[in-house]
Amino acid sequence: MPVEEFVAGWISGALGLVLGHPFDTVKVRLQTQTTYRGIVDCMVKIYRHESLLGFFKGMSFPIASIAVVNSVLFGVYSNTLLVLTATSHQERRAQPPSYMHIFLAGCTGGFLQAYCLA
Repeated sequence: MPVEEFVAGWISGALGLVLGHPFDTVKVRLQTQTTYRGIVDCMVKIYRHESLLGFFKGMSFPIASIAVVNSVLFGVYSNTLLVLTATSHQERRAQPPSYMHIFLAGCTGGFLQAYCLA
């Protein structure tokens, strides 16, 4: 199961970026350029001049890095929980881990995720 956690982290990171990147593109253009009269004007001009792909410019590196970082979080969390509870993934469904184990696994995953980001 831990391999599936890494894959799930990669997919969630990639999807989160694909959904959020167009909004970030509009935000950055509004902050750096004065040619737009507002959010809708910015979106219309991007679409007219650059097509739908204009909203996704500069996304190749972030999609690779965010996917890796999220897969680290999911994978480390799952593996840490396996070590702390000493149970398999199937056994965890029958007897859920304690809140302390979940907290420690989350802290471990978050720490390593922050390390990768920094």
